[in-house]
Amino acid sequence: MRWNQECLDRADRVGDERVRGFYPSLYVNMGHTCRQLGQPALAHAYFVRAADRVSDASEGQYGDWNRFAIAEGLRGTASAAAEADDVARMDVRPRLLDEGVDARLQELLARWCARPDLKALGLALPAYLGYLGTEEDRMRLRTALHRVHAARWLPEDEQAELEAVIGAVGHG
Repeated sequence: MRWNQECLDRADRVGDERVRGFYPSLYVNMGHTCRQLGQPALAHAYFVRAADRVSDASEGQYGDWNRFAIAEGLRGTASAAAEADDVARMDVRPRLLDEGVDARLQELLARWCARPDLKALGLALPAYLGYLGTEEDRMRLRTALHRVHAARWLPEDEQAELEAVIGAVGHG
């Protein structure tokens, strides 16, 4: 915790563009540390801060890693944050897909994992794992699912299910 806080403090002291792209990762690290120390509500607050700054992270694998870690952290701490006494002061806005849509999409992804041809999974999984609930994330996920649908790589029953999920994601 001390090291992560020191890194965050130093970035704050620099306070300019040179460190802007590191804030999502710094907040993720603080969130992970708070979880390990049994402080899930505080961890959630750090994951929310990371989500608010995720667009500052560079594109590519580093940015993807941040998105995945933030989404996982938010999911893992959401219930603790909702139960916290400080709910009024904490940002606990929902970041997940509708539960029914999420379950349907998870089922499709699980089926795609079982295939030797992983193209559909490769297109959809990054957008799903990095979903933080923003309109940009919704569009990224919907676009990835559209690409899979348009490629017609799936059996007819999965094509139909994917089409229904795409419609539901668009209306969330």
